[in-house]
Amino acid sequence: MDTSLPILAVGRQFNTMQELRIACKHVAVNENFEFKVQKSDTKRYRIHCITSDGCPWLLHASLITSDSDNSKIVEIKTFVPEHTCNGVRGARHRQAGVALIRSTIQGRLQDQPTYSPIHVKRDARREQGVRVSYSTAWRAKEQALEVINGSHEEAYARLPQYCTDIIQANPDSIVSLERTAENRFLRVFVCYAASAKGFGDCRPVLGLDGAHLKGKYLGILLSATAVDAKGSLFPLAHAVVDAENDENWYWFAKLLFSVIQIHAATYLQPRFLSFVSDRQKGLLEAIELVFPGSPHGYCLRHLYENLHKQFKHPALRGFLYEAARAITEEEYNKAIDQMRGINSDAVDWLLEHAPREHWCEQYFPGQRYGHITSNIAESLNAWLAEPREKPIIAMLEQIRHQLMEWFVARRQMDQNTEGILVSSVAKNIKTTLTMRARRYRVLEATGVVYEVFSSETVSTYVVRLDNETCTCSEWQTSGIPCGHALAVSLERNDDPQTYAKAFFRLDAYRGTYQNPIFPPNVNSATTDSDSTEVLLPPITRRPPGRPRKVRIRGASEGGGREKRAFRCSRCGNTGHSRKTCRQPV
Repeated sequence: MDTSLPILAVGRQFNTMQELRIACKHVAVNENFEFKVQKSDTKRYRIHCITSDGCPWLLHASLITSDSDNSKIVEIKTFVPEHTCNGVRGARHRQAGVALIRSTIQGRLQDQPTYSPIHVKRDARREQGVRVSYSTAWRAKEQALEVINGSHEEAYARLPQYCTDIIQANPDSIVSLERTAENRFLRVFVCYAASAKGFGDCRPVLGLDGAHLKGKYLGILLSATAVDAKGSLFPLAHAVVDAENDENWYWFAKLLFSVIQIHAATYLQPRFLSFVSDRQKGLLEAIELVFPGSPHGYCLRHLYENLHKQFKHPALRGFLYEAARAITEEEYNKAIDQMRGINSDAVDWLLEHAPREHWCEQYFPGQRYGHITSNIAESLNAWLAEPREKPIIAMLEQIRHQLMEWFVARRQMDQNTEGILVSSVAKNIKTTLTMRARRYRVLEATGVVYEVFSSETVSTYVVRLDNETCTCSEWQTSGIPCGHALAVSLERNDDPQTYAKAFFRLDAYRGTYQNPIFPPNVNSATTDSDSTEVLLPPITRRPPGRPRKVRIRGASEGGGREKRAFRCSRCGNTGHSRKTCRQPV
C-alpha cells in the first residue's frame, strides 16, 4: 500500500473534491484521529476533529471559481493543524472506509490481480494500523477493479467502437459483433490478421474449447488454438457467446472457416486439417457441417473421465491409452482385449459412445502430430482464468496484450540457428542420427522405397520417401523423421533436415510471427456508425452459490495437475483405501 502522507496546508490545491477527501482521510488515519464532516457538496468541504470535544483541528476548502465552467480545482482556505486530543484508542477507524482502502490498493491490485480481500485486511492492519471488515475489503477491491478495468456496462457500450478500431488498426482482421432485437449484446468474434496469416505456417491442428466467464454477466469464451513449429500455443481466434450450444458453435465454425479460407486455403484439403476437442455440446455437429473433410479427434483425457464415471476400475486408464497410441491393429486389439478382461461392458460402452476413428492413432483418418488430448486449448484457458473475471473489453485487451508479447518475443528466437529447422527439431534429429540411425542396415528397393533392418527391435521396416511414411508410423504421426527414415537419408547422402515437415522449418516459424498486431484506438472520439443506440449488456441470471475461484483440474496426459490418487496403506495399490482393501497381503 502507498502510505505516503499527503500535505495539507492553506493554499494547497487538489484537482477534484474527491482527491481532497481521500487526502484528508489519509492524514486522519496516519495521525490517528477521526474527523466529522460539517459540510460537503460540489463546492465546499468542511471537517473538524471529533476525537475529543475541545480539539481545535479543522479544515475548510472550496471550489476555485474561474471563467471555465469545467473547473474542478479545490483549494484549502482554512486549516488549523494543532491537536489537543490523545488520538483514537481502538484499532477501528471511521475514516478507514471503502474509499480510502480502494485508493491504497489500486496500484498493487493492478500489478497483482490475485490480491484478495484477506490480503487487503492484512496489509491495512500491518501498514496503516487499522482493522477493516472483510466486506469493506471486498467492496474496496471491487471498486478498485472497476476503476482499473471500467464497469461491465461501460465495456458493452464501448464494444462496437472497440471492434471498429480493431479493424481500422489491423486491416484484414475478422471481427463480428451481433446484437439481439432489443439491442443487447449477443456475441462477438475476434481474429487478428496477424494470427490468421501466421496460422498458415503452423501445424495443421486446431484445439477447440469453451470456458465459462466469471464476470457480472457470465457467458462463454470460445477459442481456436494452434501450435507453432516449436510447440508453443498459437491462439488463432476467440469469441464471447451467451451459451455453449449448437447455434453458437456453428456460428463460430463458419467464421473460423472464412478465416482459414482466406489465409490458409491449403488447410481445407480433405484430411489435411485436424481438430481436437472434448466433444462439447454442439461442437461435433458444427465441425462436421462446416469442415466435412477434416478429421475430428476426441480428447483422450475427457474420454477416460466419461468412461470412469461408468466403470471405476483404475487399470482401464492405462489400457485405454495403450489402445489410443497403438499404431498397428495387433497392438490395438491387444489393449482392447485387456480392457475386456477387466470389464467387457466398458469396451462396449466406449465403442458405442466414441468410435475408434476419433481417438485411436491406428484408425484416425488424419494426423494429430501427437496431440491426443485437448491440452492445446485447455492450456490457453488455464492462462485466461484471471482475465475471464474482467469486463469484456478488459478481457479482450489482456488477450491482445499477451498476443503482442508472444509475437515480439518469438520473433527473436532462433535468430542464430544454423540449418533449415527450428532448434528443438534439429536437436531431435541430431540425437536420433547419433543414437539410432547410424546402426541400422538399409536396402534399396526402388529410388523411393527402402527396407531398414533394426537390431534393437529385431524387426524390418519399410520407408517410402514419396509419401513420407514408415511402417513404424513415427514419421507420419509426429512430422519428424524417425530413425529408419534418417538411416535412409544417410544411405542417400541427403540432408536429414529436409525430411521433416515444412511447418518445422525456420522460414515457416518466422513467417508465423512476422506480421505485427497493432493496438486499437480505444480512446477514439468517434462513434460506431452502424448503431444509433448504446449497446446494452446481455440479460443473465447468476447461478446460486458463491462462484468457484480455484480451477478444478483432472488428471491430464502431458500437462496440468493430476488428481491425487488414494493409495492403500495396507497393500500399496491405488484406487482404494485401507478400509476397503480386499487384496491379500
